[in-house]
Amino acid sequence: MRELDAEETELLRVLDEGVRTTALIGMVRGLAEVLQSRGHVIQARVAEVAADRMQLLEAGLKS
Repeated sequence: MRELDAEETELLRVLDEGVRTTALIGMVRGLAEVLQSRGHVIQARVAEVAADRMQLLEAGLKS
């Protein structure tokens, strides 16, 4: 396995700090759009369902 470069190490550090759930939901929805535009319909739908489930879990945690 190769060593991580400085940019990859910094990215991992940022990801380890945590991402707000709302931001993660937005990223997954964006991924779904990209997949859909590339014709990956099933994968896009999986990403949409994942985002929906995260949103439901987030709402459940707040109530």
